[in-house]
Amino acid sequence: MASFDLNGEKEPFLIVSMNKGDKIFAESDSMLAIQDGIEIKGEARGGVLASIGRAFTSDEGLFQQTFFAHQDGVVMLSPSIPGDIKILSLSKDKSYYLNDYAFFAGDDSVKLETEVNSNVGRALFSGDGLFVLRAKGQGSLAINGLGSIEEIELSEDSGDLIVDNGHLLAWEDSISYTAEMVNANSSSGFFTRAFNSLTSGEGVVMRLKGNGKIYVATRNLGNFNNFINLIVKHPHD
Repeated sequence: MASFDLNGEKEPFLIVSMNKGDKIFAESDSMLAIQDGIEIKGEARGGVLASIGRAFTSDEGLFQQTFFAHQDGVVMLSPSIPGDIKILSLSKDKSYYLNDYAFFAGDDSVKLETEVNSNVGRALFSGDGLFVLRAKGQGSLAINGLGSIEEIELSEDSGDLIVDNGHLLAWEDSISYTAEMVNANSSSGFFTRAFNSLTSGEGVVMRLKGNGKIYVATRNLGNFNNFINLIVKHPHD
């Protein structure tokens, strides 16, 4: 089975050591370098309809890069997001939920499925958090995020954790999740909470509960994108 490793402490790239017959897949346009004997192509993983579903519901690309080793070799992958990479291990007893943009690469055992948020009403109101990806398998999964990626250990004893949706990357399937407006449990009325969500800039948050690991990015990709757009539109301000 392909072996995943990181090179570099800050903004690393992914090194995948492959044996003959191994196959991996990654986000589109992620190749940094490959050795001879490794074939690269675009693929609608899981079929065209499944790929269209993932692209429509989670901002993942329609086609992903696949790498097949006709002989032993190395693949080097670099994410489009300036930031960090974390390698997670999947098993029959452990899968992960992934937020938009979090998926980077996986070995051929990893399957990506789209699931509907359990709290559809609030997710529809927010315009975000309606769908999440679920990664299943018994191999290696690489996620990426803006800034650095930090691991948080959640337990039922510590209570619910509320995370800004723009920072949340991945969480173990042992943790339940709900998309909601900020201050959802306050005594304020619906419109007051909606107004606070809009005026505070927080919008949608994810309420996480249970025992397991959570991975967050220290920088918010949506906020960063807005910042870049502002500079591009007003370069001399």
